[in-house]
Amino acid sequence: MKIAEDTIKDWWVFPGFELEKVATGLELPVNIAFVPGPGQNAQDPFLYVSQLYGQVKVITRDFTVHTYASDLLNFKPDYKFPGSGESGLIGIVVEPESGDLFLSMIYEDNGETKAKIIRTSSEDGLRMKSQVTVIDNIPSVHAAHQIQALSIGFDEKLYVNLGDGMIDSKVAQDDNDLRGKILRMNFDGSVPSDNPNPESLIYAKGFRNPFGATWRKSDQALYVSDNGPASNDRIAKVEPGKNYGWPESLRQNSLFWWNFTQAPTAIAFMQDSQFPEDYYDELFISLFGTPNAKGKVIKGKKIVKIKINEDNSGIVSYDEFVKYTGVGPNSPCGLAFGKDGLYFTDLFSGSLYKIKLKKEGN
Repeated sequence: MKIAEDTIKDWWVFPGFELEKVATGLELPVNIAFVPGPGQNAQDPFLYVSQLYGQVKVITRDFTVHTYASDLLNFKPDYKFPGSGESGLIGIVVEPESGDLFLSMIYEDNGETKAKIIRTSSEDGLRMKSQVTVIDNIPSVHAAHQIQALSIGFDEKLYVNLGDGMIDSKVAQDDNDLRGKILRMNFDGSVPSDNPNPESLIYAKGFRNPFGATWRKSDQALYVSDNGPASNDRIAKVEPGKNYGWPESLRQNSLFWWNFTQAPTAIAFMQDSQFPEDYYDELFISLFGTPNAKGKVIKGKKIVKIKINEDNSGIVSYDEFVKYTGVGPNSPCGLAFGKDGLYFTDLFSGSLYKIKLKKEGN
C-alpha cells in the first residue's frame, strides 16, 4: 500500500549533506534494524524494516528488497490515519550473536487486543524459518500507545518501550501493570535478577507513548522519545527504578521537551564515523507530526538534531536536519545510523532514504 509519492526534491537537507533514495516499494515502513557486522556479498542481509501491517523486509547489500516475514498479524487492519490504523507491528532489533530478530506487535485474542514480542530465526537471514513467543498477554489497544521500540543494551538484555494503552493513563504508575513502562528482560522473556525489582520486568515507569529508543556509547545509557497529549513531547535518559511522571507530568526526569507537540518517533546518536567529528554524540530525532497531514505543516515532517550538555542538564543546540517540503502526507518515521550514513523511512511513500556527506562538486 502506497499512500503518497516522493522525490529527492521534496526534501530539504542540512548544508553539507545530501539525500539518496536507496529502496522503494515498502508498505508503511516503520522501524529500521541494521545487521551487526554484515557480510560483504551483494546478497548478504544489510538491514531489516518492520512494516506496520505485519511484514518484515530485509534489504541486502545491493539494496534489493526481500520479504523476510509476512502475515504476522492475526487481524485485518482498517487503514485509519489517525486512529486504529496506526497499530500493528512496530519494534524490531537484531540479536547480534544469532542474527535472530525480536519483533513487537499487537494481536487479537478472543475479542481482546493484546501485545506480544516474538523471536524469529532464519538460516540465511533472508527468510524467516521459525518463531517463538517471548512474552505476550499484555493488554493493548488498536491505536497508538501500544508496544513500541525494542532495543538491546550493552548488558545484553532486551529493553521494551510500552505505551500506557491510552484508555487509563494511571496504569503508568501501577507497579502491577506493565503498561506505561520501559521493560528489561532476558532474551527468553524472564526477569533478570538485577532488575530494580528482581521479581518484575519493570525497569522504569511513568511513560505515556514512548516510541523510540537508542543506546548512547559515551554513558552506556538508554534514551527514549515519549509523546505527550498536546504538549511536552520529550526525550528522557532512562535510569533503573526511576519514575518519569506520567500521568501527572511529562517533564519529570526529562532531558528535553517540546512545548508544542511534534510526535517524536525514532531516535539515534551519531557515535561512530558516519559524519564529521563535530557531530559526534549528537542525537537525531524523527518528528512525525500529525498522521496523514498533507503538505507543509507546523508539526513534524522533519528530522532534527540536538547536542546534549555533558552533564545531561539540558541541550547546547537544536537544528533542523531534514525537512519535507512537498505536498503529500509524507513524513519520516524510522531512523537509524548505518555504517555509511543516517537512514530513515518515509511511512506513506514506502521509501527508504540515506543521508550522507555531500560530495565535493555536487
